[in-house]
Amino acid sequence: MKRDLCRGLGAALFLVALTAGASGAPRATSLVGGWQAELLEQIAVARRETPEAFSRLDAATARAELLDARKRGTLATVSPVFKELGPEALWPMVERIAFPLEKDLRPVRDSAQLALTVGLMEAAGELRDARLATLWKNILEGADTRAPVLRAAAGALARLETLEAAQTLIALSRLGGPRGEAVQEKLGECRRLVVARALADALEARPAPEEARRLARALGDAGSAWAWKTSSVSARSEEGAVRRVAAEALVRAYLHYTGDVRQALSNAVLRVDAPETPSLIDAVRLQVEEPRRAELEALAERLRRNPLR
Repeated sequence: MKRDLCRGLGAALFLVALTAGASGAPRATSLVGGWQAELLEQIAVARRETPEAFSRLDAATARAELLDARKRGTLATVSPVFKELGPEALWPMVERIAFPLEKDLRPVRDSAQLALTVGLMEAAGELRDARLATLWKNILEGADTRAPVLRAAAGALARLETLEAAQTLIALSRLGGPRGEAVQEKLGECRRLVVARALADALEARPAPEEARRLARALGDAGSAWAWKTSSVSARSEEGAVRRVAAEALVRAYLHYTGDVRQALSNAVLRVDAPETPSLIDAVRLQVEEPRRAELEALAERLRRNPLR
């Protein structure tokens, strides 16, 4: 009970920081009776109905320190620990994401704290609960510009695959800087036609290689033939159009880049594997002279031998 009271009192202070803009100034928004109160209500209900879920999450968070100590890269992968807890862990995870207390940040190292935060967000995002849309949006628009946090929030919002989520992500992807780049990386996980068109338009502008590489990968995500076979995709009626738009953009951009960007474009073409792709390559090939035709033939041959099929 004491912990619940502390969370209630600390929620408003946290939400001031959460809803702060990039300048750090709090926005003029009500912190009482809005979406934050709705989350607190859901958390309270879950704590009454499944208190054991909160205990299991407490035990799981203790593993973040160990995973951080054993990590090989820059950030330990913690989300599988929380995914194993199942759907009942949703509100315990949301509580720690949205209303953290000092004692929740048990890992001593900053890297372990970051891994824990990102792991919780990734695991909660995988559950695709639309009630969390505003939470993810506020994190993306808040003061925290750490790339792993922004990517986790963008991925969670993208997986909702609603038109509102798509429009929010598209707008944020155009901001540039760490926020825009992180959203751009995850934008393709929102598999909607409006997203595919936005990514295609951005690639059509022939951006610098680093951005072009991100866009290629995002288009590969949006049009991924494998992803569209899964049951989690919501806008199934848009599959054909999304994959066609992605393929068209990737093939048109192919000759405009070299090196690892061209490789990323080629990889994305194989991932999308739209039925129209061979004819799209042929159409571009008729418009260019050698040796560019040979370069397109190499793409067509790679597509014919697509190992992802």
